[in-house]
Amino acid sequence: MSVVRPSDLLGLCSSAKTMPVVVLIHGADRSAVYDLCKQIVKKVTGSSDNALHVIHLTEQQITSAKERLYEEFASVSMFGNTQTVWVSDAGDSIVNVLEPVLASETPGNLVVIDADNLTKTSKLRKLCEASARCASVALYEESAQELRARMQRQIKAAGHEITEEAMQKFMDFVSFERAVGDSEVQKLLLYCHGETGIEREDVMAICGDTSEASGDDLMDAVFAGNLAEVDRFSASLGGGRSALSFALQHVTKLQTMAAQVAQGLSVDSVVNAPRFGIFFKRRAVIASQLKKWEVESLLAAEEKICTAILQTRQHPDLDEAIVSRTLLALARSARLG
Repeated sequence: MSVVRPSDLLGLCSSAKTMPVVVLIHGADRSAVYDLCKQIVKKVTGSSDNALHVIHLTEQQITSAKERLYEEFASVSMFGNTQTVWVSDAGDSIVNVLEPVLASETPGNLVVIDADNLTKTSKLRKLCEASARCASVALYEESAQELRARMQRQIKAAGHEITEEAMQKFMDFVSFERAVGDSEVQKLLLYCHGETGIEREDVMAICGDTSEASGDDLMDAVFAGNLAEVDRFSASLGGGRSALSFALQHVTKLQTMAAQVAQGLSVDSVVNAPRFGIFFKRRAVIASQLKKWEVESLLAAEEKICTAILQTRQHPDLDEAIVSRTLLALARSARLG
């Protein structure tokens, strides 16, 4: 099996007879690595994030408990189906714990490993490429021209023509990032459904950030502790319970990210991870929030938000006051963080 192409890997994982025991996907194009991992996991389990079928582990988790990877690999699902063990941001330090998995004759669950660009001298890459029980794929960054051409092919395949001015503006928003490009082109195609041409105004209307205040603007102000901006954006958005929904979604995402930081990952690597889909212009802001808020304080914030949501249902005539008080309380907590 060893080194295979991405298209071949999807084919191998379509059948239990050809599926490898371990899949290593690595490369400088982290968006592409993450996307292919998701495709493989979904192909095997039917979902890329179902906690019953997908076990997420970090390099630190499996190196600090050396039996953990093999135990998860050999575990049997209560539903009898194959699970996947997804190891994120792996490196050479997992070689010793991966060797027993590759040496085992147990059918086991599929182990999917994502890694940064591994050189030819990497111990992890050498181990996987030498094993008949492993499939290894290397993915490399697209150039700006390759990304642009791929976006144009997607647009044309959907039956649209995009003007040069609109395409240039689209690439300005994308900033040559694969994950952002894939997400934004789908939004653009949905927005222009039924039309044949895509103009600059269409791109401006749907892609990237706009001049209007957004839920992201409000949440960034709240979790950065900017009291004046909280008032301004809240008024612009009309206040109300929707702001609490934004807050609950935001705090939940921050909790997941903060948990990874607590496990030893750097703030920058978490913020840049494709799984979180943080628009590139907001990454510095989100990074600063993660430095202010720890998991415990985010859990307390979630409790405060949920309490406020309940209060707005009990006292709908006071919802604006409840929302305002809650958002300002969260912002004050951020200033103390």
